This record gives sequence, structure tokens and C-alpha cells, in this order.
Amino acid sequence: MTPALLALADLDRGPGAALLAATVRVGFSEPVARAGLLAELDAWRAPGALDAVLAELPADLPAAARPDTVLVIAARTLPASTLRAVLMARLLGARVLVKTASGQDDVAAAIAAADPAVTPRPFASTDLIGRDAALADADAVVVLGGDATVADVRAHTPPAAAFLGYGHRVSAAWVDHPDDAVAAGLAADLLAWDQAGCLAPQLVWCAGDPVDLAARVAAAVHALEPALPMDLPPGAARARHTAATLATMRGGHVFGTATARVATLPDPAFRASPGHRFLWVLPADEDALRASLPVLSTLAGDAPAAVPLPGHVRRCAPGAMQRPPLTWRHDGLPNLLPMLRLDAPR
Repeated sequence: MTPALLALADLDRGPGAALLAATVRVGFSEPVARAGLLAELDAWRAPGALDAVLAELPADLPAAARPDTVLVIAARTLPASTLRAVLMARLLGARVLVKTASGQDDVAAAIAAADPAVTPRPFASTDLIGRDAALADADAVVVLGGDATVADVRAHTPPAAAFLGYGHRVSAAWVDHPDDAVAAGLAADLLAWDQAGCLAPQLVWCAGDPVDLAARVAAAVHALEPALPMDLPPGAARARHTAATLATMRGGHVFGTATARVATLPDPAFRASPGHRFLWVLPADEDALRASLPVLSTLAGDAPAAVPLPGHVRRCAPGAMQRPPLTWRHDGLPNLLPMLRLDAPR
């Protein structure tokens, strides 16, 4: 385990406690923040995980190929994703500059407290001079955010710097044999990080009875949510109410719990969730799945995929959507190779 991981692993004291507190200030309850951070730390502590990631690098990689400084721009992402991006850069021995999303400066400060090679580099999204100065100080740039942000940063990254961008993605599940175990896994995926992030399920395509599966998921959520509370912002409440009304108007069913809504629709076309623990359950349709593949990050399922999946789509069991292994290739990209100097052997 790296020194930074050792310092962050204890969420009850030191930098780890600061990271937990910063994550709570983002808007998550303490139990949700703790569970999400522990899931990420567990990925780093898994036997063989670090060696598997480092195996990406050629055995004869010259030291000059490694970046000296990596700028991580976490424009719109979860604290756990910011942590992973920073620690991946540190595996290369690079100094890391971190620009976090608005309201997450404390996340960068907590990570920096665990590792003197990590430095917060805050600048406002409108501060183009600050952005360009940060880009000029890095020989590799990693961006996590919306497609427009990734494209804008790419356009202003110096030509000699390596660039790794992770843009907008969504995730879903495909269930062939709905049962209580599958429902429990989907409920865990829904509650993790309050359904925030690109790995959270937006919807489930069900080859069985969508109404039955929706009821099972709602029951599983009801059992899990006391340990994972969520405060619903007023704007989110309105968005969820609008989605639930739409489901009812179109002949669907809505199952409510203290913190979540699980709704069915007869139309299988991909439909984005309003978030904050609102899950669609739709009839399975291979054409609908195919249409979503270009923007799909993860597809959970209880059987082999119904259609061939492109390399960027991660497969996992229900319950593991928000727990990607360290070897996961985000958007199908290697974790370390894209950060090497552009003139280095790949």
C-alpha cells in the first residue's frame, strides 16, 4: 500500500477523517460517504491490484517516459473518482496538481494532507488565465467531467502534454432472471453515492415482469436505506415528482420508499433518471440497449449480455456497479499508459 493510502485508509482520524468530512460537505450523509470511500479504498487494497495496474507499463520503460507533473481536473465527479485519478498518477511517481469541482476544495486538501507530492490547484471555471497556467505546469493532463469540459481542456492543453479525458457516461442493468438476490444488488447500486456518478444505474431492462422486479427492488431499498440515509434537495424532489407523474400517466407503476422511487414504463427506450435514487425499470429490448451503447459506461447483469458490447462498456454483477476494480479501464482506456510522455514508447 502506498504512503498516501496508508494515511487515508483510516476514515476516523488524520487525512482519512478529513477526506470523509469533505465528502460529507459535498452533500452526502456520513454513512453514504463512508461506504463509498471504503469501497474505493478496498479496490486499492485488493490482493494483487496494484501489481495488475503496474503491469500495463513496459518492463523496459525509461524513467524519462514518466510524467513529472500530472494535472487532474476533477470538474464533475465523485470524491472517490478524484482520489483514484490522483493515486493513479502517483503510481507513475508524478507530482500531482488537483483542481476539484466547485465546492470540493476540501477533498483536494485532504488528499494533499496524505501525500506531500499532491498539491491543490484551485481555479474558477471562468478563470482562463488560471486554467492555462495550470495546464502549462503539467506534462500530462487528466480530466473528469462533462463532454464540453473535456473538449475545452483538450483544446487548450499544450501539444507536448499527454491528455486523458473521461467524459459523460451513463450506466444501466439488464436482468434476465429477476429474483430477490438481483433486486438486493440493484438496490445497493442505487443507494451507493445516492445514485450520483457515471456508474450509478439509470435504469434496468427486465426480461421478466418489470413491475415485479420494481416491487422487489423497492422492498430491498426499504431494507437497506435506514443504514444509508439521504436528504433530498427541494429541486431534486420536484424532478422526481415529475418523473413519477410521467410514469403514472403512461401506464407505469411507481413504488416509493423513504428515500427512493422505483418506476416502470412500457416504453423500453433509454430514459435518464432524474437522480437522487430514482430508478426506471423497463421491458427488455435489444434495440434500446444497442442505441445506448455509445454512452454506456457499465452494464450490470445476471447473465451474458444480450448483445455484443464494445470494449469501453464494463460488465459486472448487480451490486458491484459502484465498486469498480482497480484494473477497470475507464471508458476502455488504460489507466497509466495515456499519462506517459507523448514521445515515450507505449
